[in-house]
Amino acid sequence: MSTSIRICSYLLLPLIYLLVNVKIAQLGESFPITIVTFLPVLLLLF
Repeated sequence: MSTSIRICSYLLLPLIYLLVNVKIAQLGESFPITIVTFLPVLLLLF
């Protein structure tokens, strides 16, 4: 079960990253904020 969940999460990561990038791009913010918002997700996975 854990391996399938891990694979699904790895597949969802790029999609979530793209969504966050689009949202922040629409807000007109800079790129490092995207990394800051994405770091907690990485910390949760690892």
